[in-house]
Amino acid sequence: MLKRLINRGLDFADDLCVALGPDQPADAGTFVTVVFHKLHERESQGRNEFAPDLCVTVDVFREFVEVMLEAGYTLLSPAQVDKGIRPGGRYLMITFDDGYFNNTLSLKVLEEFRVPATFFVSIGNVLEKKAFWWDALSRELAQAGASGAMRKSMIERLKALTPEKIESYLRERFGSSALVPCDDRDRPFTPGELSQFAQSPWVHFGNHTRDHAILTNCTPQQIAHQVRSCQEALAQLVGYRPIAIAYPNGNCSPAAIEASMAAGLRLGFTVVPRRSRVSGNDESRMMLGRYLVSSERGVREQCRKFDAKFVPSHMLKALIHSGY
Repeated sequence: MLKRLINRGLDFADDLCVALGPDQPADAGTFVTVVFHKLHERESQGRNEFAPDLCVTVDVFREFVEVMLEAGYTLLSPAQVDKGIRPGGRYLMITFDDGYFNNTLSLKVLEEFRVPATFFVSIGNVLEKKAFWWDALSRELAQAGASGAMRKSMIERLKALTPEKIESYLRERFGSSALVPCDDRDRPFTPGELSQFAQSPWVHFGNHTRDHAILTNCTPQQIAHQVRSCQEALAQLVGYRPIAIAYPNGNCSPAAIEASMAAGLRLGFTVVPRRSRVSGNDESRMMLGRYLVSSERGVREQCRKFDAKFVPSHMLKALIHSGY
């Protein structure tokens, strides 16, 4: 109840600041990056998710692209961002995290508007055809009668562990079949599907580590393995090594940045909601911001915040993720 009241208060403060603040055109040389996760054809398909705000319909995704194009944004691929952004424009990078097969539903929108999107893939789930652990845990707990709040709390607790320990816990508690996906709503790409998806000129890929490892839980050796093995596997499946990484859960560290750059990655994305600036070859390129597009608020409302000078909820999240 308290968390709900806090969220409502933040929503009210956000709306007030955006409404009263002056229009703020995008600064010269900055761009906006947004992140999606799952796509569904119908809103009802995402109602039983542990985090329904991470699931949006294809219609919502289409509306988002329309709104941003109407606002004068130019959509970019990682390679275009890496080359440098011309001053004075409005630039946008659309990203999807994890590697869900249902991300293929985006293709009809990308083709319709002829715009690129970048898909950050945890390649271990693809190669082993296993469910993402948070979906598996949420499903098992729901079957046992756990509330949504209890499921979210348990997921947050497990985020403190390495992927190996998380999977070991799931198998010991729920059985060896716990990581078997249910259907197209929760399963990752297969290797063949990923290779086929890569044939679209509008599809670009990024590194999301081998096992969706929260890198701040890992040793430097584990970090290097997670990053490099994802690079190598993606190169085999899609024909090239990505130049961008999205840190799982948004967590990065000096060791994560060092390992990423050593693996040839030139752009790194967190989950701090802020506009980004790309300049030179310094480490600031490896700590770029991203906004989450949620199903729980109107698309136009959310898009208005991208250019707002001060948004309380964004500032709070930036403070939580300050430093590394």
